[in-house]
Amino acid sequence: MFKVRKLNDTHTCSLEIIYEDHPQATSDIIADCIKRRIINPKRNYKPNDIVEDIAEDYSISISYHKAWRAKEKATFDVKGSPYDSYNEIPGFLYMIQKCNPGTITDLVQDDERRFKYCFFALASSIKGWNHCTPIIVVDATFLKNAYGVDSENDASWQYFMDKLKQTYGEREEQCIISDRHESIAKSVKMIFPNLMHGVCCFHLFQNIKSRFRKGGDELRDAFYCAAKAYNLADFEGFVKEIDTIDNRIRPYLTNEVGLNKWTRVYSTNKRYSTMTSNISESVNSALKEVRELPIGTLLECLRCLVQRWSWTNKNRALATLTTLAKGPEKELKDKLDRSKKLQVETSNHAIYTVNELKSSYIVDIQKKTCTCQRFQYDEMPCSHAMAVISKRHFKCYNFCSYFYTKQAFLATYEETVFPIGDRDSWELPDHIRQIEVLPPKHKRPA
Repeated sequence: MFKVRKLNDTHTCSLEIIYEDHPQATSDIIADCIKRRIINPKRNYKPNDIVEDIAEDYSISISYHKAWRAKEKATFDVKGSPYDSYNEIPGFLYMIQKCNPGTITDLVQDDERRFKYCFFALASSIKGWNHCTPIIVVDATFLKNAYGVDSENDASWQYFMDKLKQTYGEREEQCIISDRHESIAKSVKMIFPNLMHGVCCFHLFQNIKSRFRKGGDELRDAFYCAAKAYNLADFEGFVKEIDTIDNRIRPYLTNEVGLNKWTRVYSTNKRYSTMTSNISESVNSALKEVRELPIGTLLECLRCLVQRWSWTNKNRALATLTTLAKGPEKELKDKLDRSKKLQVETSNHAIYTVNELKSSYIVDIQKKTCTCQRFQYDEMPCSHAMAVISKRHFKCYNFCSYFYTKQAFLATYEETVFPIGDRDSWELPDHIRQIEVLPPKHKRPA
């Protein structure tokens, strides 16, 4: 609405814009107007944003409540009904198995046919697992849709670990890395009693800061250096630095947490470079915008995410022109550069003494060991071993783990993740169509 207002007795006037509500500006009409703005899940389109956009685009003032109802209706039209979406799960699981043979799926409902758990592992991931370092990082994330999911409890984690074991099995010297959640610890101990369960160093350091009210760069550096130390001498030196900051921390890390849980040197199995659960946090970050979608759409987003990553990494592997993958190749070259400053003395045909500053290291080239212990822990030659390899003109790649090679990189992403098509094109058997899945009981917060 436009209003012309006279300011004084002169002929000077001003144009004043007054926004008023309109009886035909219902929440349904407004929902049609804002649909295009909520298609992108990365945009956090709030009711206040809707109020401002409607005022700017149509010169109409609407209430916050009307904007909220319009967003709910627009979301329903664009993304579907959160309630009805649970009935899409059986069809999705059937199609993903049909289009990707070898895929493992599972759906659990309670006695009232309400959703409890859902699990799927794509065939490409199952086949590629044996070509990866034997480390699994687990963490939880939280959905923000209308019904949410079960909390982190003993039952949910035991279900997940059980399906994980059934699907991927156990491998020699395998590790599971997580935060210190009690339910995760219980489920790993119950389902994987023979595996080493390591603790994420980042989460552990956060626990230290909150428990002892200590932080700062000095403590952080000493803690992470102790966690990553390759030998006992270096480890003890860094722990003494922690003692000078707060002598209560060492007993906590030793007795309550356990040195084998968070250190490289005391770990019963190799952790390679996986000292934190950052890899799972990356997945959480990738899912941040889709966690509020209806569950049927969310499952398809997960499949698309794995498909996109698989395709991207497969192309990266095909474009790799070196013997090792890009990261390990660069690391090996850096060690070769450092090895040029070292002096090598021959003890016999297999054992060598390598001098670095005022220290000496013994390298057994046949057993692939060095007294610095990097060679055996990383399964890649350390700079001392590289000095020996260079002196004897050996092929350095023969001393690297298979997991670092281009061959392993290609094998990991050899299989293709296939799409499942539009829901309207699905041909589902009657026994799948007849499965009714109700949403879990959940009281939505205000």
